[in-house]
Amino acid sequence: MDPSPGTSNHRKQKPAAQNDGERDSNVWPLSGKPYFYVVLRKSHIEKTFRMHFPSSFSEKLPVAKIPAKIVYGGKVWDLLYIGNQGPTNCRLENQAWEKFVAENKLEAGDACVFELMEGRSNSTSIKLRLQILKDEFPTELKDKAEGFKSNNPIYID
Repeated sequence: MDPSPGTSNHRKQKPAAQNDGERDSNVWPLSGKPYFYVVLRKSHIEKTFRMHFPSSFSEKLPVAKIPAKIVYGGKVWDLLYIGNQGPTNCRLENQAWEKFVAENKLEAGDACVFELMEGRSNSTSIKLRLQILKDEFPTELKDKAEGFKSNNPIYID
């Protein structure tokens, strides 16, 4: 029997507040715009701080260095998007990404969902909305999940 939403012991979601046209809540339904997700590894959050975009996502973006904004938790971070420059994939500039990682206490194993809110292949800037899914899997779903261990993962579609 499923528990009612008010009886779970996991962190309750904050009400959706509008801020710069974005929800203040940390988790929300995707809007139907292009997105990708990544489960963070050490290379994303330590030493090199590399946040590369998959080619299926970056093909929608410019092949240039342009300003990028990440919207998360009611705040906006200014970064630099580096389009496909030779042998490297499209990515976020390492130092600004490092600052974002530190300020949001990202850890290996956290999942990030990047959703393209503004920008195209001919844009002079892009805006990404970010969701961070930490180790706070809803208790209502734990019993229904087929995975939950590294040798039997839960897939996010």
